Amino acid sequence: EPIEQKFVSISDLLVPKDLGTDSQIFISRTYDATTHFETTCDDIKDIYKRMTGSEFDFEEMKRKKNDIYGED
Repeated sequence: EPIEQKFVSISDLLVPKDLGTDSQIFISRTYDATTHFETTCDDIKDIYKRMTGSEFDFEEMKRKKNDIYGED
């Protein structure tokens, strides 16, 4: 079949120049259009690690929810 319409765009993806540990200014990367926002979630986890110095512990959040709401 012939292509009726084709959409092509090129966008710059920007990244912060420093990690923000000295300035305490934490900047995210440019968001892109990946499905399910995988790269956006990875960027948020990266900002958290740069801010706190440790990985985000999702299991700890599950435990806190269980403590608060009594759920599994």
